[in-house]
Amino acid sequence: MGRPREHGPGTRAALLRTAAGLLASRGVEAVTVRGVAAESGTSTRAVYTLFGGKEGLLRALFGEVAATMRRYHEAVPVRADPVQEIAELAAAYRAAARAHADLYPLYLGGGPHSLRPAADIAEAFASLERVLDAIRRAVASGRFPGRPAEEIGVQLWSLVHGLASIELCGYLGGEQQAARHWQDAVHAALAGYQQPPARGDAGELGSARAPGQGTRGGDPGVLVRSGTGRPGRR
Repeated sequence: MGRPREHGPGTRAALLRTAAGLLASRGVEAVTVRGVAAESGTSTRAVYTLFGGKEGLLRALFGEVAATMRRYHEAVPVRADPVQEIAELAAAYRAAARAHADLYPLYLGGGPHSLRPAADIAEAFASLERVLDAIRRAVASGRFPGRPAEEIGVQLWSLVHGLASIELCGYLGGEQQAARHWQDAVHAALAGYQQPPARGDAGELGSARAPGQGTRGGDPGVLVRSGTGRPGRR
């Protein structure tokens, strides 16, 4: 018989739970190899063996919430009505954020960018591609007239991220009240996209920029790099 694994799946799961708790209560700086090991009742060797150190531990947490987000989005069936499908995808985003409330801040910017290699970024934004597919079908069918699908995707993503962030901070009230806020906000946005855009007012609003701030490719509305699903820097 081979030697039993000193640091198996149970130890890994315990370390991740401890790290998630520290992240939620004290922030990313509190997630240290020594601290996580002590709180979990194991050795620093276990952390190094399983994750390679603090960066690997945070990367694993990032992967947990990214995989959850993708799983919830992929569980939404493709609908004949893409607008209904987008509303359901927004609800899936909320459910995924609530499922990993402790880790959600890490999902979109709560940790150093060096902790998120290209493969992890691609995993995180796979759920956005799922939403963009539904939006493209809504645009192609004429349900969303006069707007590029990628711009709608960025705007809806901003909406659901904002709602998730303030709900998890407790600013949307109880669960039922928060659900009403989500429903009203998402349905209002989707109703607006079904109307021709008022380009005059939108252009003036979109032209306000910080001093010295440039654009990418001459289009101030493009925040997603083509073909990658990654957010571009303005």
